[in-house]
Amino acid sequence: MDDGRNIPDSNPSTAPAPVGERRKIEDTDKYFNSLVGALPVYVMPGEVRCSDSDEEMFVSMLGSGVAVTFFDKDLKIGAACYTLLPDHVIEAFPYYCDAEEKVLDETCKPIFNCINELKKLGVGKNRLRIRLFGGTTLPRDAQDRGTKNFIFVREYLARKGLPVMNEDLGGPYLRRLHFFPSSGRAVRRMLRRQEDYALLRGIESEAK
Repeated sequence: MDDGRNIPDSNPSTAPAPVGERRKIEDTDKYFNSLVGALPVYVMPGEVRCSDSDEEMFVSMLGSGVAVTFFDKDLKIGAACYTLLPDHVIEAFPYYCDAEEKVLDETCKPIFNCINELKKLGVGKNRLRIRLFGGTTLPRDAQDRGTKNFIFVREYLARKGLPVMNEDLGGPYLRRLHFFPSSGRAVRRMLRRQEDYALLRGIESEAK
């Protein structure tokens, strides 16, 4: 995929994460935000966002974690969540039964909450268009967390009977995802700068 690729066709809505938890917005981000005319609502590890507003876009910076986006093509409602496996599950992989049940419940919570919120809004399972982003293989990651994250998410969705329409997973580069909930449109940009890797490690380390 090329940088800045538009992926066509594809809370409860809450306030953006506190400033201290967000990625610093740089000039290129400000330009993009003003260009699309939408308010960025940040989705951090473990968080869920759901909206039908055409004035919002959900933004995530992804490393080994995986963002799942949902879109109901009839109701024009979108949702996104950010899933990141904790160390207990990474170490038990792929034998999840060796991890504590409460840890597994907490791991699945972002996707579970996202699906439940959509159900409350009348979203139909057969109308959902689901996409996956992230799962980067980070430098010097002997545990290969990115691969384990997206395998876990794929398996969880499959067990729920929710097919994935398409995915943008793996590889060595970070991603910044912009998802527009009222249209299902997604724009992914690849990030290669060392400062982005350092920032992302801090964000995902704090969340585990």
